[in-house]
Amino acid sequence: MTASDTDPSEDIPERITAVLEDSSDSQLREIIHYAQQLLRERPPLTDAIESRHGEELVRVKDHGAYTIAVVERPDETGEARGPFAYRVKWEPNINDEGGKYRWHYLGKVHGEPEADYDD
Repeated sequence: MTASDTDPSEDIPERITAVLEDSSDSQLREIIHYAQQLLRERPPLTDAIESRHGEELVRVKDHGAYTIAVVERPDETGEARGPFAYRVKWEPNINDEGGKYRWHYLGKVHGEPEADYDD
């Protein structure tokens, strides 16, 4: 396959795609092996997400690059109690190590508590 036959994900920086496209087959295999080692060293996002102040996690579901988290606010009543769905994604700091979880509000979850909330 040539580089023109591929369509890299928009999430991959251009400098990375350029290096990958210029790599030999054996280099690509080593890169894959290294990336798999890095993935094994990191806990799944679903294991690392913790409740925020005033909220309780009802459930989480891993979607690879992000996690859907459903929370309730036990100190609230009525509609303000929830449950509410969020897309949670780890965003590393650009200039140094570390980073933080970004919570993007998706909306109120309607229906049964075990309803499919990720479609």
